[in-house]
Amino acid sequence: MLRIELTAAAGGQPGHGELTVHGWPGAADGLELSVLRNQDSLYLEAGGGWDSLPVWHAIDGLERRGELLAGRVGPWLVDPLVRDPKMVYRLQLRDAGQSDGGVLRIVGNILSSPAVGHPQPLNEQPRPEPVAAPPEPEPEPEPPAVEPEPIETPRPDRPLVAERDEEFRAAPAPQPRKPVRWLPLLLGLVLLLGIGLGAYWYFVLRPQTQTPVAAAPAPTPAPAAAAGGEANPCGETALEGVGDDLAFIQACLRSNPSSTQVLEVIDAAKQSRRCGVVQRLYAHKAQAGDAAIAFAYAREYDPQTFKAGSCVQSADAETAAYWYEIALANDPANADAKKRLEALKP
Repeated sequence: MLRIELTAAAGGQPGHGELTVHGWPGAADGLELSVLRNQDSLYLEAGGGWDSLPVWHAIDGLERRGELLAGRVGPWLVDPLVRDPKMVYRLQLRDAGQSDGGVLRIVGNILSSPAVGHPQPLNEQPRPEPVAAPPEPEPEPEPPAVEPEPIETPRPDRPLVAERDEEFRAAPAPQPRKPVRWLPLLLGLVLLLGIGLGAYWYFVLRPQTQTPVAAAPAPTPAPAAAAGGEANPCGETALEGVGDDLAFIQACLRSNPSSTQVLEVIDAAKQSRRCGVVQRLYAHKAQAGDAAIAFAYAREYDPQTFKAGSCVQSADAETAAYWYEIALANDPANADAKKRLEALKP
């Protein structure tokens, strides 16, 4: 069994990483690599997609460094692996004479190549855009010439004071101000607001009272709802009624089921051979911190408790140790998980 780790490449270049393989006894030439996604048993394709059939990728650049193989890998492998950090991957190495595999451990924060976009090369300086010359100010128009008004000289037969008195008497008297017309509108708005608040209190805030009807017997709950059948989106009845695995899993997880409910629906999914439901419920709840689910998932892979014919194809001590570690991280008092983890670790 191999111990495989992926760390960030030197310099932190996005989309690149350092792949380290512990325990490979063969040479570093002519190696091929397959990547299995544990949750849905799909294999990494050449274009970055996932397929149900195994796909082998020629891997160059690994070199022998003492007891391990190590080398730099690029976006073809790094980008699909770091796209979803909750996924668990199993890598298989082979050459012409032997084959071995193990669970991949992603160490540290590794960025994918699309995470930083496409930065501009350092040797190309941005060309300054031409700055348009400011428009010339339009000449301000010259103010029109104001002709001086003729000064009226007082006539000798009428004194100047008398003319001013006549002009004052001839000026119209100031009109009285019209009464303000917005006051009725304001009163109407206040009245409407009071009516709206009263209606809101009456229909919403007022305590609702109901007159009990003495002759009406108390309704009995429907058998399906009382038994937790169709009313439970994470039960066996709901599993049989929903054919789409993803739709059922989403509805089940939205109901925030308990660990007991999840284990019951996993057992039902095993009996109906809906292994996609089994793997995804196990992985999602275990990664979310459910110690009981992580412990049960570890026992599926543990060689001591593995059962043939289940949705897990074969026992895998390293995968079991991985889920035992998650169970202990969320429930340090689990003595069984601690004991099995010590037995499985090399």
